[in-house]
Amino acid sequence: MSAGTPDAAPPAPPALDLGGITVTWLADIPSMSFEAGDLLARDGGTATPPEDALLDLTFGGYLVTTDTETVLVDTGVGDGKSRSRPGWDRRSARALPEALRRTGRAPGDVGVVHLTHLHADHVGGNTVRDGTEWAPAFPRARYQVLAEELRWAEEGARRDPGFLYGSYEDSVRPLAARGRLDAIGDGHLITGGVEVRAVPGHTPGSSVVVVRGSERTAVLSGDLIHHPSQFTDPRTCSRFCVDRAASARSRREVLRRVAGGGAVLMPAHFGWGTVTAEGDRFRFHPIPR
Repeated sequence: MSAGTPDAAPPAPPALDLGGITVTWLADIPSMSFEAGDLLARDGGTATPPEDALLDLTFGGYLVTTDTETVLVDTGVGDGKSRSRPGWDRRSARALPEALRRTGRAPGDVGVVHLTHLHADHVGGNTVRDGTEWAPAFPRARYQVLAEELRWAEEGARRDPGFLYGSYEDSVRPLAARGRLDAIGDGHLITGGVEVRAVPGHTPGSSVVVVRGSERTAVLSGDLIHHPSQFTDPRTCSRFCVDRAASARSRREVLRRVAGGGAVLMPAHFGWGTVTAEGDRFRFHPIPR
């Protein structure tokens, strides 16, 4: 590049138009490697990669925009939070807010933040430092999570403030204290065409978000599935699943519905695509983004 030539503007985040509703991926950590043995349990399915194989995961959230509402599904690892996991601790990247800005929107434009579950890598961007306190990062938004998930996290944090890497204390409790967090039920309609469905197992109150546009349907699947190897044998769970049997049941049920209806599956930790059923197994067909 010649002297004085300005750097090219970063590209807009990848988006999928469903017909009247657009889903955009907002990356917080675009890439982080984990050994398979640290991510996937070995006591369930038979499709796990070798334990020392490196698996690449991404972290972030999905922005859902309709004619009437702007919804953010999960907020990533976030910034400034004290975490015991390398790569998550006291970050200052502001990557997800910057990705949001590149869509032409600001934090104040988000009306609803839905949390698929309350693990640290899905809620860390909920809050930002305001003096000595943690304040909502999206000043206009109502935050929401399934009631069962909130009860589970509250009980865990009551027993141990370090529960969930301490993320309840810095990324969830401050919202509840300000009256900004809603406990919702299965089937909750966020806005027209955007519905929450319970998928217990990974955590007691895990959820997916079903987005129905006029042309396509997408399922924002949270941590229902962590890695493409789980399509081959849906019994394979992550090591972080609270109830592995329930997790496997939820995964198989959702994958069957996605495959049968031709929906786009939009996971939290790898790219989106379609799914086909092959007996008791499934095949994932990535869509470039």
